[in-house]
Amino acid sequence: MEAIDPIAIARMLLIYVHVLAIAAAAAAVAFGDFAIFARPRIDRTMLETASWFASIALAALWISGLTMIVIDIGFDLAQLLDKPKLLAKLTVVMVLTANSLALHWVAFPRFYLPQADALRAATLPAVFGAVSATSWIYAAFVGVAKPLSAVLGYGGFIGLFALLLLGAIALSLVAVRPCLASRMGSVQVSGGRVVAG
Repeated sequence: MEAIDPIAIARMLLIYVHVLAIAAAAAAVAFGDFAIFARPRIDRTMLETASWFASIALAALWISGLTMIVIDIGFDLAQLLDKPKLLAKLTVVMVLTANSLALHWVAFPRFYLPQADALRAATLPAVFGAVSATSWIYAAFVGVAKPLSAVLGYGGFIGLFALLLLGAIALSLVAVRPCLASRMGSVQVSGGRVVAG
């Protein structure tokens, strides 16, 4: 009987955690979208719960992913620079992480206050939502795109990502922003006092 390789077992368990975290993140994002779009008004409690679960899943993705990198190449930056697919995935996940912070700190607070110009107020949430959806889907794509690594290289992966981002943002501004605006409400001034619409 062959001896068990503890490094291979650890890596297998990390991949398993990584896949579970992706599934948990997808479920959290779906619940977040449900909280925003399922009713005439945004369900703040459900959105905040979904947001918390998505943050935990993203943290688990970072921890499991970075641990696998350390197992595979240690702290050798030269080896990292020779792996365009891995560099592309790290870049996409950094964009995803920065965008997630923007969603939580900038976009979501707009949902909870009446807006004088709801369509304008919905612009940033629509953009951040498009970046989020594109980044999650593209990070998963890059994760399985090993056969394309030699063809695309880092520049090809990131160029394709940029094109997809531009398309998703344009679509979101046209199709999603009006829906968001209708759920964010409006503010009307009546006799000197503000009335939520």
